[in-house]
Amino acid sequence: MDSETGTRPAVAAPARRAIWLDVARGACVIAVVMLHVRIFVYDPLTPPTAGTDAWRQFTEFFGPFRLPLLFTISGLLVSRRVRGGWGDRRNVLRVASSYWIYLVWLCVFGVMSAVVAATELPFQIESTADFLRQLAMPDTTLWFVFALALYVVVITSLQRFPPMVVLGCFAALAVLSGFVPAEHAEEQWLHMIYFAVFFAAGVYLPALLVWFSAGRIPTKLVGTLGAFVLFQLLWQLTEEGTVFETSARLVRDSAAVTLAIVVCTVLSRIPAVTRVLAKVGRRTLPIYILQLPVIWLLFLLPIVPELYEIPVVRYFGPVFGTVVVVAASLAVFWLMDRTHLRYMFRLPGRVSARILSPNGDRC
Repeated sequence: MDSETGTRPAVAAPARRAIWLDVARGACVIAVVMLHVRIFVYDPLTPPTAGTDAWRQFTEFFGPFRLPLLFTISGLLVSRRVRGGWGDRRNVLRVASSYWIYLVWLCVFGVMSAVVAATELPFQIESTADFLRQLAMPDTTLWFVFALALYVVVITSLQRFPPMVVLGCFAALAVLSGFVPAEHAEEQWLHMIYFAVFFAAGVYLPALLVWFSAGRIPTKLVGTLGAFVLFQLLWQLTEEGTVFETSARLVRDSAAVTLAIVVCTVLSRIPAVTRVLAKVGRRTLPIYILQLPVIWLLFLLPIVPELYEIPVVRYFGPVFGTVVVVAASLAVFWLMDRTHLRYMFRLPGRVSARILSPNGDRC
């Protein structure tokens, strides 16, 4: 596991990658997929009386957990390398690889948008100008990949600054992002500003985060659950677009991350759960990328609306849809990984070798 070692054994990051990390990543990406299935497939294809409001509340409840935890773990896994600065060329490789994946799949999404004429589909690239703009300003689900590259660039470049100063600046930016007008609240660039603090927390506080996965788990479960409930209630009292709302949301989401770590530690001790979530968690990136093409397919297939006429499918649509999207994404990735299409998810070996070479810039 890529993290720093603490000074005390009780809080030190383990030498091996802990299973709860993959369990947590698996749970996060499943929650993300379920949210998108509910918004882009289930809601448009089912009448309001079919229980859509209940599913909306269920999927929205996990908002404080999904991306805050996913970005925190992403930062934790690269903590040691990123804090080593640009002298560790693996940081250059990580940035190049992330942007390569972003660029390749932005092209794929552009082709998909040009071929499919249906205007109801989410995250379409509307024009050449829109495509060129998104080279630097993401506006699709790929923003997550872009953000990972951007965060590594920024934090690696700031490695000479005191960690708490950098973390404090990211927290201040997250709070100030709440002043952006409500009509821009769902824009991806704003998400990148807000979630940067969680990636930074993973980079700078790995030992503290790992502490929540060890020791007296029942006590930590009660404590983190109590903190989350308290801050959730506090956040509900605030008004959107104020410094109080974003401050309360940041504290609530931070409490949610600690609670999720404890819960995922408990789940990682259940073999049946671990097998499923850890397998998904080790393939988070391809699932995150491939979910959009599969969701488009679900929306466009004529048989899907007919399936929703079956009561059990209608009432549990987001669950069935999530299983289909995750399973299809894993199957497609498995096939692609056995052909040259695997380079849509990684840099070619020669390019990686040149980047890692001390003389790579002069090759």
